[in-house]
Amino acid sequence: MVQVLFLASVLGGVTSLVGAIGVARLRWRSNVAPFGRQTNAFKVLALPGSYVVESAVPLIRTLTFLGCGLVGGGIVCLIYQFLADIGRP
Repeated sequence: MVQVLFLASVLGGVTSLVGAIGVARLRWRSNVAPFGRQTNAFKVLALPGSYVVESAVPLIRTLTFLGCGLVGGGIVCLIYQFLADIGRP
């Protein structure tokens, strides 16, 4: 059961974070340099108001918080499984 929760949370979290970057790229402001190899994706997710139009900021923040929470849930599953495996004789 823990493995299912782990896979679901990690896949959901990664999908949410990639979706946030996708929305950001679709709603990029025209007065900012275009999204490219030098663009730091973490900065875009942390400070979306600096890169995207104002109407897209709440959606990007929601997807980012959801994705981070789900990836954090996957880490909790790993820690739980590690502690359960250590406790077994």
